[in-house]
Amino acid sequence: MPIVPRVGAPLRVRVAGDTSENSYKSRVADLDDEFLYADVPVHQGTGKEMEVHVDTTLVVEYAASENDVYQYRSRVLGLSYIPTPAVRLEHPLKSSDLTRIQRREYFRVSLDAQVKLTCLRTGETYLTHAVDISGGGLAVRTREPVDIQFRDRVGIEVTLPYTGFRLQAMCQVVRIEEEGMGRTLSMQFVDMPERVRDQVVRYTFMRQRALRRR
Repeated sequence: MPIVPRVGAPLRVRVAGDTSENSYKSRVADLDDEFLYADVPVHQGTGKEMEVHVDTTLVVEYAASENDVYQYRSRVLGLSYIPTPAVRLEHPLKSSDLTRIQRREYFRVSLDAQVKLTCLRTGETYLTHAVDISGGGLAVRTREPVDIQFRDRVGIEVTLPYTGFRLQAMCQVVRIEEEGMGRTLSMQFVDMPERVRDQVVRYTFMRQRALRRR
């Protein structure tokens, strides 16, 4: 039987049919027999709140274990106040298309750490700040212009908080979002050994459990 997320569990949300691949992070604010109430989703890269409109169809994802992610679609049914604003969605078990995805690397958690980037094309090194991370990649934010382009390969170095694990990996830039003088770079890990990926996945689930306890 599918596992229902607990109150406080992280959610990944996107608008159905959005070809820009914008994704938003949220958390389960509450659950009852009919509905799931989610914190107003916040953009993974910019931190801006999603503009919520009734009847918009959202794709909602949540992690059930280290190996399983569940996904379903729900219309936005309205806003509720519990006491802060929360988006009212269909309960996962009321959905006709709840599916289980075996993609442990897919679920992202926020990451507060300095990341050193080295662009293979130019040899230039930059200090950036992490936005989020998953077993599949990470996003960073720069405060000034950097000579890094779409599909560039970049070496990264970052120490994961709480665990002290020093991650060194090769990435490819898969999306760039301009933000004033800086940028948000979304990157995908390339040729990462499974033992290293396992360390990243363990970190993401440790952080998810910590968020649930808040």
